[in-house]
Amino acid sequence: MDAFDRLAEKPILHGPAQQHYLSRFYLQGFAENRRVAVYDRTDGAVNSLPPKRVAALEHFYTFIDNQDRQRFELEAVFGIVESRAGSILKSVVSRLPITSLDREYLSLFIAMHAVRTPAALAESRIVREKAERARWKLTVPDKRAAYAWVKDWKPETPEDELRDLADKLFEMISGDHFRINVPDEAARATSLQTWNIVAEAIFERDWVVMHAPPGTDFITSDSPVVLISRPGTDDLPTSYRSPHASVFFPLSRKALLGMSGAERTIVHADATAVQVERFNRPIAGDCYRYLIGSSADLVRSAAEHLDLMGTAWAPRVEVGVAVPPGEAHPAIFIKGLARRPIVDLRSDERSESVAQ
Repeated sequence: MDAFDRLAEKPILHGPAQQHYLSRFYLQGFAENRRVAVYDRTDGAVNSLPPKRVAALEHFYTFIDNQDRQRFELEAVFGIVESRAGSILKSVVSRLPITSLDREYLSLFIAMHAVRTPAALAESRIVREKAERARWKLTVPDKRAAYAWVKDWKPETPEDELRDLADKLFEMISGDHFRINVPDEAARATSLQTWNIVAEAIFERDWVVMHAPPGTDFITSDSPVVLISRPGTDDLPTSYRSPHASVFFPLSRKALLGMSGAERTIVHADATAVQVERFNRPIAGDCYRYLIGSSADLVRSAAEHLDLMGTAWAPRVEVGVAVPPGEAHPAIFIKGLARRPIVDLRSDERSESVAQ
């Protein structure tokens, strides 16, 4: 029986209240004198903090079961992956060989940092909200459909009242005068359902470990797994499996993992100072709120290059209704975008990120 099997033996009713969505040992890899510089894109503030105080939220993975008990199985599963991935990550950063099983655990670890962050949960929630909104627009495209839906809902209602309800329903749906509420638990479940899918995609990629030269450092963020599409592919849907897109994950202040192709290779390369700075830009541009690095000057410089202060993260997914090619009827589509939009809070306008 392995560690994962043992989790099913009995419920886990005790665990930490403060739960890291970026692993503490991972954050330590970006520390200088046991502290990291944390840049807040909302106001440009930079704080120097110990890793234990960074990227942690209260009961972020704790869920309540049908007996109203707090359960900590998710935190335990993450802990198993982290216990294996820590030494593997150090081996990769040190240019040491790893086994296929090591690669599998490191893929799980990287994917974990793609699906359990506040950004991942926010994106999951927004996608579910938009998909449900689109479903209603498909269900009630006109007044006739609204009347049929209301009549099926309240068959004993008088005709005048039915038509009045149908008119109000159609006005509400067509005018977007309604809200969809997705609970945190549902958003979290949707995001975590993709964990193994993302891990498999990462496992299959060709890996290139870029090593920073002396005097330079990579940064990371509160959303450290970044997709970058090749120029000229903006119209193509983008995912972790897309052949036209690469995946980047900072391993430490001295190493960054780039993933592309599909041959499961792993090689090491020495980056130049210019390349380190170039790689730091999409890492910074993709942050949810915080940039993390070894010094205040480093994270502030990366943010200033992209003019991040006063901007906000936005989901990299488009959801809508369209007629698929070769089909006669409209359907809901969910499309990963080639570039992440940002919201400029200073002018309250949406603009395209220049980070990539």
